[in-house]
Amino acid sequence: MFRSSRERLIGSSTTKNTFCPVWVISATACSIPEMAKLRIEDDFEDVLAKAMAGQGWTAAALADKSGIERSQLESLLAGQLDAEALRAVAPVLQLSAERVLSMAEQAWYPAASLPDGVRLFNTPFPVPGYQAMTVNSYLFWSGDQAMAVDTGASAEALLAEVKQRGLTLSGLLITHSHRDHIAALDAVRAAHPQMPIYCPAGEALPGTVLLSEGAQLHCGAWQIEARETSGHSPGALSYVVSGGGGALAFVGDAIFCLSIGKAPSAYVQALEHNRKKLLSLPAETLLCPGHGPVTTVGDELQRNPFFAD
Repeated sequence: MFRSSRERLIGSSTTKNTFCPVWVISATACSIPEMAKLRIEDDFEDVLAKAMAGQGWTAAALADKSGIERSQLESLLAGQLDAEALRAVAPVLQLSAERVLSMAEQAWYPAASLPDGVRLFNTPFPVPGYQAMTVNSYLFWSGDQAMAVDTGASAEALLAEVKQRGLTLSGLLITHSHRDHIAALDAVRAAHPQMPIYCPAGEALPGTVLLSEGAQLHCGAWQIEARETSGHSPGALSYVVSGGGGALAFVGDAIFCLSIGKAPSAYVQALEHNRKKLLSLPAETLLCPGHGPVTTVGDELQRNPFFAD
């Protein structure tokens, strides 16, 4: 994640405008009801800041290149919409101005929903400057066999779901090793000590089975393929899952609804991997990110400001 200048400066957890509010979590974890809506992870200013950092722009240089005052750019980065200034800045950052404006106007929310046999769990993971941060983990199953994707901050609800449904947890897929995605790893390991934990070879964790690009697994009728989507993190994998009731990709922080995970040191790589490994999938493929709502390949091709070309 890349919090807006507004939040970085004042450390507010409540100042972000939202089309749909954060799903309020009173316990350590919850499963998201069918009609509940997670807020879109990034605001328009986050998109600008991520592109700016990834391309190495200073505020002074970007303002000069865009033909606007530095104060106008700083206002944009603080979340204050100036459509004329935004239209000047976005093309310099190789972003779609109209798509960023649509984000700023909160004009759209994804209609995607998970199929039977797949659940999303959302857990709070507050960090300095972003106290409202949450993280997603997932469970999918076929017959009595199940696999989890990441652990989130707490695996309590996920483990309870496994027990309630009488499932055998046959594996845990880790997208990347950032703390918010594996915070409950020890708890899952303790509850299922014989279960294999699959981890990207580029981000090896002790006691895990290492996977690389092209690795294939299965869970009942589900077929699983690992695809390298490094950029946000150095060895990240996404897991393309099909055959058990739909086509999904569990993408970690590679791509979000209307945004991408921050990648200041590997920005070009992050964009390339998203295009080639994820956005090349069929349009109806569900993209299940580590933060924010589920979206689809088709929606991101049509609406994500980073992929307008």
